Amino acid sequence: MIEKNRPLGALVLGVVSLSLLMSSASVEPPEPGSAPKWYIGSKACRECHEAHWEGWQNTLHARMEQEPIGQGPARNVLGDFSSGNPDLTFSLDDVDMLVGSRFKQRYAKRIGDEFYMLPAQWKVASGKWAKYLPRKDWWARGGIYPPEWNRRPYSKLCQGCHTTGYDLKKKVPAERNITCEACHGPGSLHVEESTREDIVNPARLDNRFGNMVCFQCHMSGRPPPGPFEKYAWPVGYVAGGDLTEHWMYAKPTGADSYEMWADGYAHKNRVQGNTFIRSKMYGKGVRCTTCHDSHGSRYTSLTIKATETNALCLTCHGEGSPQSVLQAGLSGHTHHKRESTGSRCVECHMPRTGKNAEKWDARDHSFSFVSPSDTIRHGVPNGCNNCHEDREPGWAQAEVEKWESP
Repeated sequence: MIEKNRPLGALVLGVVSLSLLMSSASVEPPEPGSAPKWYIGSKACRECHEAHWEGWQNTLHARMEQEPIGQGPARNVLGDFSSGNPDLTFSLDDVDMLVGSRFKQRYAKRIGDEFYMLPAQWKVASGKWAKYLPRKDWWARGGIYPPEWNRRPYSKLCQGCHTTGYDLKKKVPAERNITCEACHGPGSLHVEESTREDIVNPARLDNRFGNMVCFQCHMSGRPPPGPFEKYAWPVGYVAGGDLTEHWMYAKPTGADSYEMWADGYAHKNRVQGNTFIRSKMYGKGVRCTTCHDSHGSRYTSLTIKATETNALCLTCHGEGSPQSVLQAGLSGHTHHKRESTGSRCVECHMPRTGKNAEKWDARDHSFSFVSPSDTIRHGVPNGCNNCHEDREPGWAQAEVEKWESP
């Protein structure tokens, strides 16, 4: 039961209304003349794909949007609403929906038929409140949406990526959260016919289109000019289609931008695709799903193997493999002791260069070695000084040059 110290009558009415709003799926058939496929909800997938469904249920994709539960064993409100922090200008009574839970948690209020993000967010790692007032997103920089929180509709800025099959006219999604049909497309025909031709399997798409399934939400950019140019998500994209028809990818400009540092490394979260698409890995046919399993994983970020032990990277780059980089052994390659943080592949080739909620908590996906010289030139964080915080980039660069000397 949701407990936010509301009067019982208002609480019950609110729970009923929100439960209806957050129902599992819309199963109404399409109107005459529309596409033959429609969304039917993830529960229909469970009947034949139990293991995948159960795994997905335990991912953060399945809990992007939640009804707020303020007390008890099922509590999911992370923010401390008793803190007295001056950035917290609203109470839990104002919160009708939670958004996120890994890096930060944001809070939405329903006004009429629309949600609006309230002006403070909870930073999970540090356990602190911070203002939530976007200024650098393209839609904020250009004044497309004013700074007042209650004039920035969630449906136009976030909801298309946080839900599945969002209906612009009805202002409701086919299903809350990032569900099966977000990645596999509408499933009505597949349920009827049960053939592989009636559903999108990203693994059967080519490299470009397969990665687009993930890029729809993990590729920063903006829509092309047209009727949906004020939306901050790719309206009209359906898994298996061409994302570039609905979304213009942000690219490096040679100067620091909101999305990327001057040399193209990640400056924020949600640019995984922008950096990955520029990598040698992408050019060689590596996919997001080569390393991540959206059906569930016991490892951080849904990786298929652990990064802490290098198991993920050394699957392809270990000793004896065609793509091995360890001719001199792991320590010979990293110039660090085998068990040290400096010998973890991701710390050098996927350093934390971007900000999600904290500096720096988002990893770059270009898989390059971000050199201390990049820090000296452009200020981008590098793997060396992310660990050696007490030393200057110049010291780190001198050490790297020693390694490279014959």
